[in-house]
Amino acid sequence: MAQVNYFEMSGKLMYFGISLGANGGDYKIIPAPLITRHDSIYSIKTKLQPGFNLGIIGNLQLHKYFDLRFIPTLIFSNRKLVYKMTDGTTNEKEVNNIYISLPFQVRYKSKPINDFRLFVMAGLRYDYDLNANGKERKADDAIKVKPHELSVEYGIGVQYYFPYFILSPEFKMTHGLINTSAGNPYLLQQRVIDRLFSRAFTITINLEG
Repeated sequence: MAQVNYFEMSGKLMYFGISLGANGGDYKIIPAPLITRHDSIYSIKTKLQPGFNLGIIGNLQLHKYFDLRFIPTLIFSNRKLVYKMTDGTTNEKEVNNIYISLPFQVRYKSKPINDFRLFVMAGLRYDYDLNANGKERKADDAIKVKPHELSVEYGIGVQYYFPYFILSPEFKMTHGLINTSAGNPYLLQQRVIDRLFSRAFTITINLEG
C-alpha cells in the first residue's frame, strides 16, 4: 500500500480537529491522621466511574517529529468514595464534575511506517469545575471539592493517515498535582480525609484535518 501523508505533503504547519473520548476517574486519598478515632468508619477507598470527553484540537507542527497541542475539552466525570463502616456495612459518596479542561501537550511522533506512525505525548492540564457551585455540591451532606485543578498528563497513540484527514486513537493517564478537597466540617465522611488528588485514564479518538 502506498504511503499517505497528507499533512507533510501539503506542508501544513497547523491543523485542527475534534476529540471524542471515554474516561474513568477516581481519587488518590490521603486519610486524616485521626481517622482511627472515628469509630464508625474503618477505611476509605475509591471506585472507578465512567465519563466522557468532547474537545477541539489545535496542533502546531514544530518539527516533523514534534507537535505542540492545545485541546480545549468539555469533560463529564464522576468519582465515588466508598466507606467501610466498623459494623460491616458500606457507605458511598459520589462527586460529579463538569470540567472545562485546558491541556497543553508536547507530542513526539515516530518515523511514518506506510500509512501510520506511533507517538507519545506529555503535558500539563488545567481544569475548572463548572459544577463546583451547584446546589448538590453546596449541601452539608456532600463531599466538597475545589473548582480548580492542575494535573500532569501522558499517553501513547497511533496515527492513521488518510488522503484528507488523520485518525488517531490515543490512551492517556492523568494525575492531579494539587489537593482538591475543600473540606466539609459538617460531614464525617469528609472529616476523615486529609487530601484528595484526582486520577483518570482516557481513551480518545482524534479526527484531525
